[in-house]
Amino acid sequence: MPRQAPTLVEVARAAGVSTATAARALGNYGRVKESTREAVKRAAERLNYRPNELARSMITGRTRSIGIICGDVHVPFFAGVVRGITDVARGRGYTVLITNSDEDWDTEVESLGILQGSRVDGIIVSPSDTHRVDHLRRWSESGRPLVMVDRASAGLPTDAVVIDGPTAVEAAVDRLFDLGHERIAIVGEFSPAAEVERLFAALGEGMDGVDAFDFSPSITRLIGYVRAHRRRGIPLDQALIVGSGAYSIDAAEEATARALRQVVVPTAIVTTDNSMSLGAFRAVRASGLRVPEDLSFIGFDNQDWTEFAEPGISVIDQPAYSMGQQAARMLLDRIDGADSPPRIITEPATFIERGSVASRA
Repeated sequence: MPRQAPTLVEVARAAGVSTATAARALGNYGRVKESTREAVKRAAERLNYRPNELARSMITGRTRSIGIICGDVHVPFFAGVVRGITDVARGRGYTVLITNSDEDWDTEVESLGILQGSRVDGIIVSPSDTHRVDHLRRWSESGRPLVMVDRASAGLPTDAVVIDGPTAVEAAVDRLFDLGHERIAIVGEFSPAAEVERLFAALGEGMDGVDAFDFSPSITRLIGYVRAHRRRGIPLDQALIVGSGAYSIDAAEEATARALRQVVVPTAIVTTDNSMSLGAFRAVRASGLRVPEDLSFIGFDNQDWTEFAEPGISVIDQPAYSMGQQAARMLLDRIDGADSPPRIITEPATFIERGSVASRA
């Protein structure tokens, strides 16, 4: 017969302490002298003891697990974020449960219910809609920590890790202006259209009146595009603001193809996320335009294909892995009792210039 797994009673006996003391030492709760804690841990290692996590969670109220609600784990950016989260969590003794919302609000709500039923100690979420956050508010108000990643919500003050999208896009557009381009298209999801209208209404009152966290990431990045034009005194052409209406490669390709059929085509394109980048680039290649001779191209996110395309694609690179690490640290610190006011950590993006941009002759 297979040997039975060692019990907590055997560990306690080997360490010369009571069962209750051994439980506190291995569970990291209650008061235990450090020398006693070390003795219990050595005994557990000798016996190859594995704690009963369910029993421990009933005592401590914690499962030493966290949940992730990912926008789309298939997207390389989110894959990098998840890897950063899991590496930090593993290093601090936590398991991670991953759900995928597919950028759908109903699925996101369902995912939250699954994680709640799994009794995770906290969650990290990339919300599909930064306005519809009542389900996340209820979670947060229940006393369980929540950290947003990639997106923050003006309607829910909580910890978040984002990039400075407006500054990143502004710098990319500035680079194209420096190269002599003036008809620069921006390709983004930009949905719903009412959000774009609301942004421009706010911009009419001046750039200082815009709260970037009151908009979706793609519309937030449009702020940088507008800033660059206003600072240079170059008029905005609404026809160059290309909205796909969905986070979809095919939708981005179709929208870009329409823009390239205009009477006066753009001389450069900037995109706002990885799906938009691939879709827009497909449309450019299908149009017969040469990059960078006929049209310069700057994508968003440093995906593998951008490096190996011919020519290599210049990109705005998001620090996905470090964003995941930062989000995990913030969440685990909250679980451990940190009670400082909510923070939004803004990480910088990096512009990587390759062969897809050139001077406008």
